[in-house]
Amino acid sequence: MHKSALYDNRPSNYGTGCRGTTWLLFSLISCLLFSSFGKSNAQEAPEAVQRDGYIVDVELPLVGDRDERVRQQILRIADAANDAEQRPVVVMRFRASPITNVGEPLNGGMGTRGSQFERCLALARFMTSPDASRVRLIAYLPQTVEGHAVLPVLACEDILAAPEAELGRAAIDEPLDATVSGAYRDVVSRRATMPEAIVLAMLDPQVEVYSVDLADGSTSIVGREAARAMREAGQVLSEETLWEGGRLAAFNGQQMRVRRWIGQTVNDETELASALGLGTSLRTPRQLPRQWKAVAVTIAGKLGKSRVNQLIRAVTDATNNDDVNLIVLYMQPATCSFVDAARLASTIAGLGEEGREVYTLSIVTEPIAGAAGLIAVGCDEAVVLSGASLGPDMEQTNSLGNAPMQRVLDDLAAQTGRPLALMAVLADPAMEANEFTHQGTGKRAIFTDWSMDQQADANIWQIKAKVAGGGPLENDIALRYRLIDSVDDSASIALARLGLDRMPAELAMPWLDASIQMVLANAWIPRLLLTIGFFALMAELGNPGIGAGGFLAAVCFLGFFWIEGLNGNVELLEILLFVAGLVALALEIFVVPGFGVFGIGGLLMVFTSVVLASQTFVWPTTSAQLNEVAVNLFWVACLAFGGMVGLLFMHKHLERLPMLRWLSLQPGGTDDLDEIDIRESVAHREHLLGQDGLTTTRLNPSGKAQFGHEIVAVVGTGTLIDEGTPVRVVEVRGNLVLVEALE
Repeated sequence: MHKSALYDNRPSNYGTGCRGTTWLLFSLISCLLFSSFGKSNAQEAPEAVQRDGYIVDVELPLVGDRDERVRQQILRIADAANDAEQRPVVVMRFRASPITNVGEPLNGGMGTRGSQFERCLALARFMTSPDASRVRLIAYLPQTVEGHAVLPVLACEDILAAPEAELGRAAIDEPLDATVSGAYRDVVSRRATMPEAIVLAMLDPQVEVYSVDLADGSTSIVGREAARAMREAGQVLSEETLWEGGRLAAFNGQQMRVRRWIGQTVNDETELASALGLGTSLRTPRQLPRQWKAVAVTIAGKLGKSRVNQLIRAVTDATNNDDVNLIVLYMQPATCSFVDAARLASTIAGLGEEGREVYTLSIVTEPIAGAAGLIAVGCDEAVVLSGASLGPDMEQTNSLGNAPMQRVLDDLAAQTGRPLALMAVLADPAMEANEFTHQGTGKRAIFTDWSMDQQADANIWQIKAKVAGGGPLENDIALRYRLIDSVDDSASIALARLGLDRMPAELAMPWLDASIQMVLANAWIPRLLLTIGFFALMAELGNPGIGAGGFLAAVCFLGFFWIEGLNGNVELLEILLFVAGLVALALEIFVVPGFGVFGIGGLLMVFTSVVLASQTFVWPTTSAQLNEVAVNLFWVACLAFGGMVGLLFMHKHLERLPMLRWLSLQPGGTDDLDEIDIRESVAHREHLLGQDGLTTTRLNPSGKAQFGHEIVAVVGTGTLIDEGTPVRVVEVRGNLVLVEALE
């Protein structure tokens, strides 16, 4: 009898007068006594123990060793909970996962059909055995389950299903026989989750099922023959046809919930934990404590392309060569491009693929904004500490408007099982995630605008409410839709669930990667190289022909661009600008003397390339980027000024330094000095006035020309004069000889 029936049998009032007063006093005294007793007991009673919840995927069709894998996972959970005060809840998620052979599904794309009866029976018998009774088995049907996969569903203690998911058509793959019928009857008698008559209708298309209200107040669900016998005995007050026969029976979640054959209906996995009364999200058997060989990887700061490559190499080598099976990502504030974040997240997600026992855990210690959050949610378990969060970077300009980036994010969402819409919100600050309802089935899901446009039945989905986007992402939203797995007060809580009492040791990078990372971590190194490079370049230009300055400048500039390239700041534009600037300066110095267009343009190109090589963007669009440009310009100006000051110092004092005297030729002694003074005294060239000669070098505008047997330095008065051109001396000013070309 239902509670409602009991309530209906109560009298509508309790009498009047003395009788009513006596009853009222008795009730008050009873309530006071009961309250005092209950309060004292409540103080003595222990607090309710939080029950653990796990989720185990039952891949359909059940063929091969799939049933054994499910059995092993249940046993692992049961063994780990031997000392628990309450049985852990194990949710058996039945879903289609076709087995492929050379890229083609063996079951012909039949969804959950095609399960082998022997495999299903073996699993059902185990699920009703004493070994499995150490856990509470709950079946969850996110989609229709048919064929003999119905048998292990019936072997669970309770059933949860999506409103539109159907259960039935158990004998759709093979004819019914006594063995199959007996197995189903045996499981139903052990669990009694579904009426036997309903189960038989799933096996035999000739079975009709009736709900019969009897004269004694009870209700029975029986087949046709049993209903006829009850009618003939006069026991039936009313009846209802539940299944008319003619085909194999199947009922959806809403129908089974109305009949109270299942516990509840849930729209998706986000409602499972709350429907089962679990305070935490459902875990997987891979999270159970075991013999871990663990390492920690700290993710912090600016993650350029080179740093991401180092992390990928390090974690891959650790899992492949060092047998590491647990990687803990200690997430601190970090910035990363979408492409690099997606690469690292995909690598981490791939570490836990089938056949590999690597488990990954991310612990977010502080708020992380932007695409770097994808690295955290790429782990098997993502934990956010109190006060921390994941969300979009409102100052970034990332856009998921192009198809390649959308495909990358779509693949990552499929690989991790995280919600695509919320991952898009992390990567693109302009993206919004909205909740939609399917008008045909009532199913709810979250989509972005572009992901909804990709749905074949997009016109049937109706938008209901905004979930996230355009601002910080709340932890309860991220937890509800399983972007993250839990919010803990400390990292030790997350580690304790895995059986660890402390943070693992930091993963050691290979010595070469560690050395490179040390260089990249010191921002002053590229600036020092740039300073030395400018100094050496000016020394080379001020003393042509030395060679050492030019070589040193080339090495320093190469080092600068190499470091910034590893940081992900250098692309083809910066290199082209720098090379073009040097070419323009060379033209200005050696071809078109003076300080004109080539000189100014060359300097601008060199300085622009250096500024661009110090940042990840070309044109600033945010206040933070403007500030970064200002800092880079300041440093470049300081470096240029330092180079010029150094050049002046070099001209005055360089030759006096003992270590640098090799840069210039030193005289051998006093006699040599006197000879040099005589040679360098002012020469008189008046006798050359009007003489004709031949240039021995190109005059641009200065050079040398030969007059008779005498070769002297001359300066052209007009345009540049090529080598071997006849010239005439037109003016002599001391030792300055001016010539012009003869026509």
